[in-house]
Amino acid sequence: MKRIIFLLVTIFFIQSDTLQAQAFQKGNVNIDVGLGFGVYKTTTTFTTPEFVFFGITIPPQTITDEDGAASTIIPIGVEYGISNKFGLGVELGFVNYFVEDSTENDDGTVTLNQTKTVKSVDFMIYCNYHLLNSDKNDLFIGMGIGGSNVVWNFKDSGEEYSGGGSIFKLYIKDRIFFSDNIGILFNLGYTGYIYNNMEASNNNAFLESLKWNVRGVNIGTGLALKF
Repeated sequence: MKRIIFLLVTIFFIQSDTLQAQAFQKGNVNIDVGLGFGVYKTTTTFTTPEFVFFGITIPPQTITDEDGAASTIIPIGVEYGISNKFGLGVELGFVNYFVEDSTENDDGTVTLNQTKTVKSVDFMIYCNYHLLNSDKNDLFIGMGIGGSNVVWNFKDSGEEYSGGGSIFKLYIKDRIFFSDNIGILFNLGYTGYIYNNMEASNNNAFLESLKWNVRGVNIGTGLALKF
């Protein structure tokens, strides 16, 4: 009987030491501050309002354009460990899309780009499942959903279009810790945005509304903090 008790106590302390050695545990608070880069496929739908030209009524026109886009991403996330395997968190993201000065057409002509800036602010809630949880390595997959607000500025006209939309993310991340509290984060994921109604800031805008769908992959790195 004494041997059994001794064996159970030994197993308990071994398991306790193992849990203490895990990089992610129940009750942990992880703060991630990152810098990323995204590449996307975009679908933009432009709708012009109805107007009268020399007594002739021109009905609303809708034009759909498929293109590509790229952006920088600054995400700030906080995760709480609800168990040794699962974590829940929130993320605030700042996205700045790259804008080209001009576009070369199929016939060789060049069209100046009237877009000045395109930026968004994202808020997301997410759930993570931690696959590999060793002493200094925390590998996990996750899914997030939330909302996004985008602002699209044009150059010459000074028009601004803005609107809210939805955001969906799937990703795999890895935190590698140099100490008990500080490490580096790596991220690879898929992100999709849907902006169904971006409205103009003034009533004289040439376009009545914009619809913008954005979907693609992103990679990034950053600072990982654990408390």
